[in-house]
Amino acid sequence: MWSEVKNVLSRMMSSLAFETWIEGTTATMEDDKVIIHCTNPLQKNWIQALYMPHIEQAIEKVYRKRMIIQLEAPHELSDEQFMRMWNYMIALEKQTWNLEARVTKVERQMEEIKKEVAQLQERTDFLERLLSAEEQPVSKTYIH
Repeated sequence: MWSEVKNVLSRMMSSLAFETWIEGTTATMEDDKVIIHCTNPLQKNWIQALYMPHIEQAIEKVYRKRMIIQLEAPHELSDEQFMRMWNYMIALEKQTWNLEARVTKVERQMEEIKKEVAQLQERTDFLERLLSAEEQPVSKTYIH
């Protein structure tokens, strides 16, 4: 059933977020409780902080009832460790957004350049046709 929940989550989240934070999890069910097994404390804390509403919705959709959700991870982080990791991840995410914006801008510029190159090619072809037409021998007809 957890694979069904993950399938629902994969449609609710960006593919990058899903692959990074959810895909590697497993889960077990005890009565009305779903225990999600995270691979590390950072994953657990990140899911807890950002994705619990999505998980609650997905579980309710699959199981057709509200369930208690518990996250587990080996080697828990201290609050200080978690905050350092959180700040680091936020900084990385901002850098990623900036890079994506720059890539998008460059892609738009490349499209404009392609259009300009196509226009120049059309003009070049036209001029070449004109020049080749002028080089054709002109037949003259003389009337006597």
